[in-house]
Amino acid sequence: MLIVAPAAGYESLVTLETADAYMLKMGSPWEWTDGRKETYLRRATQYLLSAYAIRPEYLDPVAANVQAACCEAALRASTGNLFEDVAAQYVQSVSVGPVSKTMSAPANRGQARFAVIDALLRGLTDGMSGTVKLVRA
Repeated sequence: MLIVAPAAGYESLVTLETADAYMLKMGSPWEWTDGRKETYLRRATQYLLSAYAIRPEYLDPVAANVQAACCEAALRASTGNLFEDVAAQYVQSVSVGPVSKTMSAPANRGQARFAVIDALLRGLTDGMSGTVKLVRA
């Protein structure tokens, strides 16, 4: 049984029924068993709460755009990973005599970005998780 926010100990930001209605409305492929759908909603919620600093006032009650972002993340979880393991890159440049080669690490540390989720959460977060909000005194 899926525990949905704002209930204590919640696992998902949307109900299964809300996700089903959203996917139907958007024409998205979402033909899984209810158990699989719940797993994808849990993964989506984990991703959103880990990757974005969603402001508390948008989690109780859960704002419509946060619910939509959760559905979009669940859809992406159903077709792949939301979080990617990224191998460390130690060498940035190598020079041997007159020959040199420069390599660069991915700008986003190799982590996939989802433009629709970023757009849906615009204005509802304090930035990406792990960022520090600076306020001028």
